Amino acid sequence: VSTKFIGDFAMACSDEDKFKLQEHMGHVHVAVTKACREYFEKFRRNVYVTPKSYLSFIEGYKDLYTRKLSDVKVLAEKINSGLSKLFEAKNDVKTMQVDLAVKNKDLAKAQTEAAALLKEISANTAIAEKEKAKVNVIVEGVTAKAEEIAAVKQDAEEDLKKAQPAMDAAVAALNSIKASDIATVKALKKPPDLIARILDAVLVLRQYPMSKISWHDVKGLQVINALENWSAQSMKMMGESGFLGSLMNFPKEAINDETCEFLDAYFDSPDFDAELAAKASGAAAGLCNWCLAMKTYHFVAKVVEPKIAAMRVAEADLKVAMKEKNDAEEVMAGVQAKLDEMQAKFDAAMAEKQRLEDDAAATQRKMDSATALINALAGEEIRWTEQSKQFDLQIQRLTGDCALASSFVSYLGPFNKEFRDLLCQRDFYGDCAARGIPITENLDVTRFLVEESEIGEWNLQGLPTDELSIQNGIMVTRATRYPVLVDPQGQGVSWIKNREEANQLRVTGLGEKMFRNHLEDCLSYGKPMLIENIEEELDPMLDPVLEKRVVRKGKNLIIQLDKEVDFSESFAMFCTTRLPNPHYSPEMSAKVTVIDFTVTAVGLEDQLLGKLILKEKHELEEQRQALVEEVTMYKKKIKQLEDDLLYRLANSTGNLLDDVELIDVLNNTKQTAQDVNEKLATAADTNVKITEACEEYRPVAHRATLMYFLIAEFATCDVMYQTSLGQFNQLY
Repeated sequence: VSTKFIGDFAMACSDEDKFKLQEHMGHVHVAVTKACREYFEKFRRNVYVTPKSYLSFIEGYKDLYTRKLSDVKVLAEKINSGLSKLFEAKNDVKTMQVDLAVKNKDLAKAQTEAAALLKEISANTAIAEKEKAKVNVIVEGVTAKAEEIAAVKQDAEEDLKKAQPAMDAAVAALNSIKASDIATVKALKKPPDLIARILDAVLVLRQYPMSKISWHDVKGLQVINALENWSAQSMKMMGESGFLGSLMNFPKEAINDETCEFLDAYFDSPDFDAELAAKASGAAAGLCNWCLAMKTYHFVAKVVEPKIAAMRVAEADLKVAMKEKNDAEEVMAGVQAKLDEMQAKFDAAMAEKQRLEDDAAATQRKMDSATALINALAGEEIRWTEQSKQFDLQIQRLTGDCALASSFVSYLGPFNKEFRDLLCQRDFYGDCAARGIPITENLDVTRFLVEESEIGEWNLQGLPTDELSIQNGIMVTRATRYPVLVDPQGQGVSWIKNREEANQLRVTGLGEKMFRNHLEDCLSYGKPMLIENIEEELDPMLDPVLEKRVVRKGKNLIIQLDKEVDFSESFAMFCTTRLPNPHYSPEMSAKVTVIDFTVTAVGLEDQLLGKLILKEKHELEEQRQALVEEVTMYKKKIKQLEDDLLYRLANSTGNLLDDVELIDVLNNTKQTAQDVNEKLATAADTNVKITEACEEYRPVAHRATLMYFLIAEFATCDVMYQTSLGQFNQLY
């Protein structure tokens, strides 16, 4: 039979080992069959194995072998990849050390060049500062002089503004004169005295030759007699071509104080007025205003002219100063240009120096991080290297290891601890060793099938800590058939309720009215179901469920009861009985995995010790319980961190040293793992101290355990002496 099912099964072992395995499987079934009779003779408990049990054993072996082989191969791939990354990182670190030495030399050279440039720039900067100081002095002087000239110019312009009305009046007066007016005045043989005097004033301004001055009386006023000059000079002047134009362009600068004194002799006459002159002639009025304006302009210009002269001198000086300033600024610009050029070189040198520093620092950081990671993973490297060497042997040993573990799960559930150990050592391990099937020496089946962290969780959920209870937990969770727990003390059912509470466990019984509805609901929605207090038979309605007659219909899974019911793969079913020694038929034994959950002396002693300490020193027991939870959490965390560390290392792409973030994550993960290990060591020390403190109460718990088992033995005399563990705990 085993040849049919194992012959074509792909295994990583030789054909010879596979043939030995097939023979071993047959031996296991025969050995367990014999052990059933021995067990009955010694303990009067009926245990059956059937061909279906054998088929279940083979199927369980194939599933376990496939899973374990896959786990080992995945782990081997991760470890080998991780080791490859570590070795690659080591080589890269050596290369980086060489590169860093070269970069440090380049950096030192760049620092020397930058220092030389800085020194030269400092010297040139001092020169530039001196030149700048000189230019600033010149600029300040030129600026002050320019401000002085501006003030003088503004003063002169303001004074000139005062003369401007006079000039405007003169121009307006001249513009008012027409050539015909001049001709009219010129035609007068004997002009009015005022007109003659006005033309005399024009002669004075133009500095024409004149006859001797004399005074005469005109309407009671003593005025200059200008009639003598009329015919001799005035008529001649008016006859000049461009007479009015010459007045327009009259050189006002030629007027002096003496001329103005001469004019005062004319202007002092009360009738020397433009309005009076206008009555005589329009030309005379214009000439009168012009003469008056010329005098006004002279006295204004007399004040302004020195200012203008001073301004011209100052402007000349300013021009020289500006040239000096420009020359100085050119020199300064040359110095600054050289300084800027050197600064640009210095900036470029500093940028290159900074680039080299950043590059060297980045290389140093990468090297330090990688070195720290490599050093931190030194322990893992040794362990992984050793583990890597063992993978081929481990894969070879899976042939026997999985056979032993599958035999254990498939056959040993109904037996007590004594027979389990006997069968494992004598018939399972012993036969493998005798046949030369590769198998791990002194294999611990419990640790082979389940992790420490999971066992810790089971203990927290209420599973007793003794070895038999842990084995029972493995069978409940790893068996290919639904389990039936022989649980007279109710410890197994308590654990299952706590364990499956988060999964919405449905607790029911075969005699419950809504049992069928509960079954269909759990099958459809994948909820776990606990059937309590069964007898020695199960309802035949459960046969399709127990035998897992599941078929796929479209996208759904269907199980046929008396009607089609949807089936979810997450469905789980547990059956428990309070019967201390039930006699299940071979047919039922073939459909389920019977597991003996009867309390053991070691397990009961630990439980009673805990209850006693909780009463006598409750804070110590609470501390112990908290410590158990803490240790379980730490073990789970350390496993998770180690897996995460290996996964990240193995799945990193490219060069490990280029991925700074990954290195940081790996370092943090490793550091966290170290912290958790330290906490785990501390928790272990604390647990030792708590255990030592509790041990003083152990004799009491040991005596109570003996009493319970003695009382329990009374039931063999008569059923009236049956005592439940719950009742005993109350009395205890």
